[in-house]
Amino acid sequence: MGIFITATLAMVVLGLMFGAGLALASRVFTVETDERVEHILEALPDTNCGACGYGGCMAYAQAVAEEGEKTNLCVPGGAETAGAVARVMGVKPLDASVAERAVVHCQGDVANCGTRCNYRGFENCEAAHLISGGPKACTYGCLGYGSCADVCPFDAIAMESGLPVVDAEKCTACGICVDTCPRNLISLLDMKYECYLGCSSRDSGKTVKNACKVGCITCGVCAKKDPNGAIEIEDGLPVLDFQKAGGDFSTAADVCPMNSFVEENNAGRAGET
Repeated sequence: MGIFITATLAMVVLGLMFGAGLALASRVFTVETDERVEHILEALPDTNCGACGYGGCMAYAQAVAEEGEKTNLCVPGGAETAGAVARVMGVKPLDASVAERAVVHCQGDVANCGTRCNYRGFENCEAAHLISGGPKACTYGCLGYGSCADVCPFDAIAMESGLPVVDAEKCTACGICVDTCPRNLISLLDMKYECYLGCSSRDSGKTVKNACKVGCITCGVCAKKDPNGAIEIEDGLPVLDFQKAGGDFSTAADVCPMNSFVEENNAGRAGET
């Protein structure tokens, strides 16, 4: 009986010692968290799209709370989220980031651009691009397998006739599609600009004509006729200075013999003769 009581007391003492040790360790090694991080996370849309420049919403929330990062970098959240994050931090709300949307610099759908070979590999743009540039007649044009649509977290891209079509109202300009396209055909453009070049080919005029009905042949007419002097031909393509022109490239679009410009307020121009 004496041995049993001694053993029991020993276990109790050891338990108390271990408990005290754990309590002390929890205090010594506890990493204090900033409550503002959780509040900022609640204000963010939790899309983890990376448009803010960080790896996800948590990383951005920590940067705001702990490093003083700007409170208006969440593109999908817009002005409402920017205001909410600013309130958590107790600072004056900043203007939301400039509203942009993704645009596709290619009009080579199945009606305008054919193929040069049969492709039987994986049906995604990255794989097709690796196999001799893919089956597209234009080696600069959209491959049409919808990799950009597959990765869009906002369901803002739909494939129509072999080309991605962006829903500007759904697009948050997160830039994921821009990084995904293996041919660099997608860019982000300010919402206020409605006209842009819908071609990325740098081939000669004859080669372009043989491949695509609406490809840029680098004739230079757009640059010569542009009243704003905001177009220059560089590396086989017109380069548009949107700020200099105020976004008005309607004259260039009108004089282009190949209808290579996209005018979003004049749907149906591509392919017209």
